[in-house]
Amino acid sequence: MGIAAGSLVALAFRFGATFLWAVIGVLTARALSVEDRGAYASAVVFTSAVGGVTSLGAATGYFVANRKRLPAEVAGNALLAALAASILAAVGGAVAWLLLPGEPGRLGLLAGLLLPPNIIRNTLNGVLLGEGKLVPFNLSANVPVIVGFVLLLLVLLGAGERTALAALAAWTAAQYLGLLPLAAWGKGWWTWLLRHRPDGALLRGMLRFTAVSGLAGAVGLLNYRIDLLLVVTLDSREGAGIYASAIAGAEALWLFSSAIAMASFARVGAESRAEAARITAAGVRHTLLIVTVGAGLLAAAAPWAMVLLFGPDYRPAALPLRILCIGTLLYAPQALLNNYFANQLGRPGIALALGLLSLVISVALGVALIPGLGFVGAAWATTASYLVSGFAAIGLFLWLAPVPGRDLWRLRRADLARYPALAREVTRLVRRQGA
Repeated sequence: MGIAAGSLVALAFRFGATFLWAVIGVLTARALSVEDRGAYASAVVFTSAVGGVTSLGAATGYFVANRKRLPAEVAGNALLAALAASILAAVGGAVAWLLLPGEPGRLGLLAGLLLPPNIIRNTLNGVLLGEGKLVPFNLSANVPVIVGFVLLLLVLLGAGERTALAALAAWTAAQYLGLLPLAAWGKGWWTWLLRHRPDGALLRGMLRFTAVSGLAGAVGLLNYRIDLLLVVTLDSREGAGIYASAIAGAEALWLFSSAIAMASFARVGAESRAEAARITAAGVRHTLLIVTVGAGLLAAAAPWAMVLLFGPDYRPAALPLRILCIGTLLYAPQALLNNYFANQLGRPGIALALGLLSLVISVALGVALIPGLGFVGAAWATTASYLVSGFAAIGLFLWLAPVPGRDLWRLRRADLARYPALAREVTRLVRRQGA
């Protein structure tokens, strides 16, 4: 599967997952009290974030794609670290259950039990992505969400157990059931350590890589949400609610760039430095083309989009959404450039440095602008941080990669010809499936 077709596959899965998460959000909002939904959602968001940051997914992908280590060898060794982290998480949940009385303790126990499948799945998904197996990778990421939706339906509506504990227990069970596809696809991964001794050098290399990439991931998560936290603190809860809607609209544009980054991950890691740079530059050109069109349409339709999606009270979100469209466009190539820095050069510290730069600028300008401009000031602060860090990333890429600057933005006739070719390829695939 080529990068173009792979990007389309990844995008289709992303749209499907986004829709399903929205449906789950509606289901839990309707079935649970506001307080119970807050407890349930906080536990799910927290464990998903921690599971992503603490997993070895970035490292396993790098060692499979770039260092050409055997997938079973990488997965088997990474499982040792993932299982150790999982045991610590479960013990932490048990400690919370023992120390906290009543419902908080039981929620803490479930949160501790929810972390292991997240850590293990994210770690092994890195192997799939490093191999370029996009369909299994996306299925592995989305099967737990589908199973979670089914179990939430059965528990909340079927059994009538409308509590945060019942919802979180259903979601936790779904995450363990969601590991079954990985058990089938990676039969040799689970048994590799039974036939081989652990490789200490490989384990240490993956842990060093994860220490940096995990910190970069944590900074990235904070970077994406620090503006909203500043609005809550320096403006108002009402302003935060309006601004959160603008963020949701703007970040939808990143579905396209993240799909291209996912589809090109294995090739960028596996190819020579010159070829990886060429692939990255081509991805940046296509990302800028697609996101520019999307950002322009979204900015033009912002007032109507906010009212249609969130109601008339959210019309003021149109202005920050338009400002954020500028920042989102400037920052859209970041995932592709970070792919090159981490997966080709083996330097995840570059992504960490860029994330810290963006975070510092966002906080400094947010503190200065939000008291006077409210959530509009937050949008300008975020856009300015994306502008500076985006151009810094481009400058570093051009310094480190053997490509001229024009390759990042100048569209070629062959670039535009790829779209009709992709449409024909998709049509053939659909007809083949129909036959």
